Amino acid sequence: MKSTLKRLLRDKATPLLVILIVLMLFTMVMSSGVLDGAPISAMFTEGFMARVNILSNFYNLVIQIFMLVGLSCILISGNIDLSIAGQAMLGSLIFAKICADTALPWGIAFLITMVVAVVFGLINTVMVNYLRFPAFIATIGASSIYSGLCNVITGGNNIQIARESFLQIGKTVYFGVLPLTFVMAIIVLVVFQFVLTKTTFGRSLFMAGGNPTAARLCGLNSNRMRMIMFIVNSVLSVLGGILYASQLCLASPTNLVTSAPNMTATSAAILGGVAFTGGAGNLVGPLIALVLINVFENMLGVLGVGSYWVVFAQGVLLLLALIIDYVSANRREKAMLKSAMEN
Repeated sequence: MKSTLKRLLRDKATPLLVILIVLMLFTMVMSSGVLDGAPISAMFTEGFMARVNILSNFYNLVIQIFMLVGLSCILISGNIDLSIAGQAMLGSLIFAKICADTALPWGIAFLITMVVAVVFGLINTVMVNYLRFPAFIATIGASSIYSGLCNVITGGNNIQIARESFLQIGKTVYFGVLPLTFVMAIIVLVVFQFVLTKTTFGRSLFMAGGNPTAARLCGLNSNRMRMIMFIVNSVLSVLGGILYASQLCLASPTNLVTSAPNMTATSAAILGGVAFTGGAGNLVGPLIALVLINVFENMLGVLGVGSYWVVFAQGVLLLLALIIDYVSANRREKAMLKSAMEN
């Protein structure tokens, strides 16, 4: 029992979960009017807990979860991809344009777009594996190219999607508050959590990110693993972008720049325990951190705080996450050095 308690206290997800619960309770009380004489039951029906607000939060989380999964896995492997927002926008626009300009079934348009997503991943792979660009620089450059192509393709205009069977995916809601797209995102996260923790490939990712030299000596092909992770990350980003379009009934060349789900996903991944330098983390902590960030931003909106403070808060959270990661990395390094000296 004591060992279990110690393990929970050491787990980064535990304090995040406690903070999340406290923040939710605070927001429920402050936004329901209970302090002004409203009945206690209003905490569960008004303000933060209003059906429309809960549904909006779930919808916002969908693309963020897809980006979170891919980004967390690629960070664990010791790499990074900062082009995910550009990929998601361009992929959704390509899908929408095929649907708008051709009579092809949307399922075929989806498959074509997934092939394009694989190409995105291969482009990043070529720049990093063969041209030897740092992943940070290569993917920033790729992000600018993808964002520019979005405006070239559309002239800066949105593309409406008039395929009712496809739009039904974004409209389907269970129990009045649980979107189908959110359920799909959670299923993807659970699958990747299983891969990370229960498979040989997942353990290889941790080894490649934590100790590249040891991984190479064990026979792991770092170039091949990097290619797989870039492709997986691109496919997840584009898939998230397409589902985001199904929720809005359109694809936009600018909306993902404005909402910046990639920045939220990055903050959540690092805040949730994924090491920026690779080799540590899982998907449970980042998911809790992602919900925490969204609840915090939603709290500011529900309480009437200006939207510019939301952007400020995002930057503070990302900086906080990087500081925590830096301190954790230093502690791990000192612990490893101490262990090596004792042995």
